[in-house]
Amino acid sequence: MKILLQLLLIALLSIQSLMAWGKTGHRIVGKVAETYLTKNAKMQIQRILGHHDLSRVSTWADEIKSDPNWKHAWDWHFCTIPDGEDYEAGKYTGDAIDKVEEFVTTLKNKKSSKEEKQIALKFLIHLMGDLHQPLHVGNGNDRGGNGIKLKWFGEPTNLHSIWDTKLIQHQNLSYSEYTNYLLLDIDYSDIRKWQGDSLMVYINESKNLRNQCYVFSGDNLKWDYFFTNKELLEQRLLQGGVRLSGELNRIFK
Repeated sequence: MKILLQLLLIALLSIQSLMAWGKTGHRIVGKVAETYLTKNAKMQIQRILGHHDLSRVSTWADEIKSDPNWKHAWDWHFCTIPDGEDYEAGKYTGDAIDKVEEFVTTLKNKKSSKEEKQIALKFLIHLMGDLHQPLHVGNGNDRGGNGIKLKWFGEPTNLHSIWDTKLIQHQNLSYSEYTNYLLLDIDYSDIRKWQGDSLMVYINESKNLRNQCYVFSGDNLKWDYFFTNKELLEQRLLQGGVRLSGELNRIFK
């Protein structure tokens, strides 16, 4: 029994280590997106999701990772572009870019069933968040920072988990509180620009920004790392939400 519990704990930790932004971060992205949806987009999304809002379904794609029937979808959450290279489909592990394009096509297709659209929409909401977390556009060397073992204020963790959850949790805010805080000083010219950006714009942004995640001294990260990266973290959460709204407004125009 003890061995079984240990194996279960290891499995849960493995799943958690691959959850970009964690629940709070994904819900922030979803909540930001809801703020900038057109009336028509809101109406069509409601037809697909019913009473569920974007923030609540944003974590579904991570929650199903424990289901063996969705084991094939693990590689959908990230892509790999080594330093000095451009993206090339199928060359490295990670199918996020191809899947985003596929889900957009499914949602635009009038012949897609409601169930197909529900799955596509839930994944699209989630992956738009994933791909704004810089370490989900991996360099191919350390599994998006999962292989970089560190401590966060003395607690054993890894670089990927710090960016998924630790930096966000350090604010000690709920996702709705954090969203309201982020929206206080948003520039409306940025909203218009970000909503028009293409997929590869923010993929390449994450690729170029990820090196900042690796800048630290020692293996016990604390306040210095938090304050150095707070602005970048919050910008990526905002951009993820605004760009998600732009994509959904185009799909459901």
